[in-house]
Amino acid sequence: MTRFEKELSGALGAFWKNSAEKELAGIRADLENGKITIDENGVARNCIGRVLMSDMLEKLTYVTDKVSVEATMAAREDEVSRSLAEYRRNARPASAEELHEMRAAFGEGQTVVNILTGERYSL
Repeated sequence: MTRFEKELSGALGAFWKNSAEKELAGIRADLENGKITIDENGVARNCIGRVLMSDMLEKLTYVTDKVSVEATMAAREDEVSRSLAEYRRNARPASAEELHEMRAAFGEGQTVVNILTGERYSL
């Protein structure tokens, strides 16, 4: 059982149940007002066109049966892959100021790795 399911069921108490119900009402309103959209493939997107993350997707399934969890998750995976590829293409070396900040945070002589690009910085 997910955290939200526990909240909605009342397993965590009346406060959390009430909070979950309010959250679903807000999501329902967002769907009705076009802040959340669902395309013909069942892919749910937020007001800026990004595919919903899993926590919001879970809640949306309580509001409508028009959303496809599988299609939305696949679209999100594709969106993340494209975003990471673009980030890697546009990555630039760390500036002198960024290197200074890294030294201050991690210490002289340490190696810092950008986990998205694999670039290593020896401080």
